[in-house]
Amino acid sequence: MRSNHFLDEVMSYIRSKEAKKYIEAELKAHLHQAKTELVKKGYTEDEAEELAVRKMGSPSDIGRKMDKLHRPRVDWKLMSMFLFMSAAGLFLFWFLLKEGHSFSVLKQVYSVTGSVILACVLLFFDYRKLQRWGWVFFTIGCLILVQFQFSNVLVNGSPRINIMGLLSVDSTVVLPLFLLAWAGMLQSKKMNVYLAAILYVCSTFLFLNSVNLQAVALYSLMVAVMVWKSGLNKRKILITAAVLLTTCVSLLLINLKNIRAYQLERLYAFVTPERFNETSGYMYLKLEKLIADAGWFGHFGSLGEFDYSNEMMTDFIFVTITYTLGWAGALLIGLLFLWMIWRISRIFQTVKDPFGKMLVSGSLAIFTAQVTISIGMSLGFLPIISVSLPFMSYGALSAMVNACLFGLVLSVYHKKEMILMKKI
Repeated sequence: MRSNHFLDEVMSYIRSKEAKKYIEAELKAHLHQAKTELVKKGYTEDEAEELAVRKMGSPSDIGRKMDKLHRPRVDWKLMSMFLFMSAAGLFLFWFLLKEGHSFSVLKQVYSVTGSVILACVLLFFDYRKLQRWGWVFFTIGCLILVQFQFSNVLVNGSPRINIMGLLSVDSTVVLPLFLLAWAGMLQSKKMNVYLAAILYVCSTFLFLNSVNLQAVALYSLMVAVMVWKSGLNKRKILITAAVLLTTCVSLLLINLKNIRAYQLERLYAFVTPERFNETSGYMYLKLEKLIADAGWFGHFGSLGEFDYSNEMMTDFIFVTITYTLGWAGALLIGLLFLWMIWRISRIFQTVKDPFGKMLVSGSLAIFTAQVTISIGMSLGFLPIISVSLPFMSYGALSAMVNACLFGLVLSVYHKKEMILMKKI
């Protein structure tokens, strides 16, 4: 059998178009090497080619094995958990609010459906095409943040902007853009620790102007993790981080006299809520009582007197879950979140593409921070700030942001075998 006939038969079993060119190139290299060695032993060109093909084995067997080994993969475990948690959050809203409240179950259905579609689109999109657009994403993100300075719409003191008149969002909306931006920029040969520090300071200043400290916290953690996991000098990273942290603390101490009384009271209320039981400490005491009264199996069948306020369905949704399903249900939800975090970290370890690793590490940082902060403040371990619990909190913005994160992670996993073949 001639080598071209052999390759054609092998390729007929390969279903992935992208995989075909890498597999064909690899097999050609093996055949050429084997043929060259046989010619040196005294065989003619035709004899060497035929013998080299024969030593390769059955083309049908090779084709089936290569197709199974190198076709794009879907992490069905993580995808299934993403769908399950999305459905679970939607069911929770339907059950709690089926009798009618200020929240719209139909709106949440649209949000969850849109987030699932977005994640599926990103799953089958080739994320590698976005690498060269890092600086563009960074510029777009900064321009969007500038828009918040001119917004006349305020929610809890934080400006919001409208997207095509359909959705009102805060500055958290730009996190996926900056995730793509930093993942791309950190692959640039022009990037260094000092340039990264300048870009971080400038973008953080824009975040601060949007009066969204929770977005600043998520963004800072994302950048810190991605820069640390990049190929930049670790010693310079630590020195630069220490300088930035010292500068921030110094500025905070200098402006300490400008902190208003109610802001200090909020800090004191976290430590001793009983002293401020009618003001800033009220919510801490309320959450503590609801957690304590939940019991192991909750109040699933008797929630008529439950307070369906905005905070209990958004920032403190974990308390609502605990009160509804009990400590056992809350523990199960917590373990499912831990499994998702572990699964994403496993994907990070198996991915070899530097750009893909940056995307996974940044997504893991944002997702882990959301889960940790939301559950931590609900249980009284952390001060109260406005951070949504992924999949569970009411609202389209949280659903879409986390759909972007999971869609990108799944896309990286989907293409990881193609990256390995390309390197070979």
